[in-house]
Amino acid sequence: MSAYSQLIGRHLTGVVPLGPKAMALAFDGRPRAFLWILLEPKRASIALDERMPIPPDPRGTPFGGLERPLRGLRLAAIDVREGEDGILELALEAPAPPEEESEKGDAAVGRPTHRLALAAAGPRIAFALRVLEDDRVLWALDRKEPQPGEAAAGGTEKERPPDRRPPRPARIALASDDAAKEELRAAIERAFAEDFRRELDRMTREAARMLARRERALEGDKKAAEDHLLDRRRGEILLSYYAEIPRGASRVELPDPYADSPGARIRLVLDPALSPHDNAARLFQRAKKGERGLALVERRLAQTRKSLAEAATLGRAVYDMPPKEALTSLDAFFRAAALDLSARGERRGSRLLRRSSAPPRAERPEHRSPGAHRSIRPRTFATSDGWKIWVGRNNTENDLITHRLSQPHDFWFHVVGVPGSHVILRRPTRTAVPTPRTLEEAASLAAYFSKARKLTRVPVIYTERKFVSKPRRAKPGQAMATRERELLVRPRKPESGPSGTEDDREVSS
Repeated sequence: MSAYSQLIGRHLTGVVPLGPKAMALAFDGRPRAFLWILLEPKRASIALDERMPIPPDPRGTPFGGLERPLRGLRLAAIDVREGEDGILELALEAPAPPEEESEKGDAAVGRPTHRLALAAAGPRIAFALRVLEDDRVLWALDRKEPQPGEAAAGGTEKERPPDRRPPRPARIALASDDAAKEELRAAIERAFAEDFRRELDRMTREAARMLARRERALEGDKKAAEDHLLDRRRGEILLSYYAEIPRGASRVELPDPYADSPGARIRLVLDPALSPHDNAARLFQRAKKGERGLALVERRLAQTRKSLAEAATLGRAVYDMPPKEALTSLDAFFRAAALDLSARGERRGSRLLRRSSAPPRAERPEHRSPGAHRSIRPRTFATSDGWKIWVGRNNTENDLITHRLSQPHDFWFHVVGVPGSHVILRRPTRTAVPTPRTLEEAASLAAYFSKARKLTRVPVIYTERKFVSKPRRAKPGQAMATRERELLVRPRKPESGPSGTEDDREVSS
């Protein structure tokens, strides 16, 4: 206990993620102190050291809900016991004002306001942060409390079937000497490596699957474009024999001079409301469209096959890289290949130092005619420092991202006095503050996806989304904003393109 008592009076500066199962509570002072915690289903291991066991998890933190209320609190008391009834209990208090702290001294502690408790509760490990004033739970891994008269195995002897053995009770282990700390450090490193490898497997497998699906779709588009090229032959045949076509015919069968066998004939489907010349003109127009589409599809198909080869190479090399470098390489590859693994509302942590959130699903689709389609995923960009931006493609999607998908604390952008897309700057947390560069990049996107795209300087207003409302009986895409601020920016599209196509144009309010 003496080793842990040195933490009393120190401030808790943060919760460092070491993977999904491990963390380190960081305390200030010289030297700094780190309380290692490894959480397993039946065992919690704890150690106190001046060093971190492993570097922080570069994917971000799953303990954000614990870190925010803990940061800056001072440790008033600590209780540590090991065994099947073990516990780690930290009594924390809010820091005193500077004048009181100077009067009472640095070691003075007041009345605790929070309690962080890690306990072996029967067959499981319970970990919770509470506010002592009203016993309110701020964060917990297991909210279930042992009931009075409940056995350690989770029920009374009468309730448990006679042929079922009681579950093994959980326990807390303290690593005190250097050998135990090294064993705990190796366990934390092993748990992180296993989870990180599973994450890399998932990301590389999903990237290969999405690229393969894209390749199959492009091959189908190429086949359709090549079929459109044959419309030029059909149009020439139609003009050659237009005198033989009866007026108002919907189908006609004519000789095919392009066929290999003599006497071959071709059947053409016509629009009876149009003349033969107009039907031929329509076929020539489709052929020209097929030529443009074939060039575009071939270019995209070559790029997709190149990305598939790069994905295979990267999938073999990424396991030998350090974690941060591996995530950086994967993130750069996803941007270059225009892949978005969050397309189905999943959550991924490829952004460095934070965990990015995918766009949530829209409301359940109502009954519509077969083939009717409505996009439920907005056009997505990323700023230079990793913040996500949504841009509406049309008036309906503007309403969707502004009034349904975005959070009240997100930022809303729109160009002044000119029709344009609604732009939402996603805030990773409620208290996150964007840099001026991030605000300027979002405003430049709003200017780019508007009718003022060709101007050199465009005024753009922005405000928090909670200050944006939709007038009653207003048309889709219309909105009213208050407490807005204005930026004068140059219309520009970020280098990291959206998850959709490059040629998307705005059709918005």
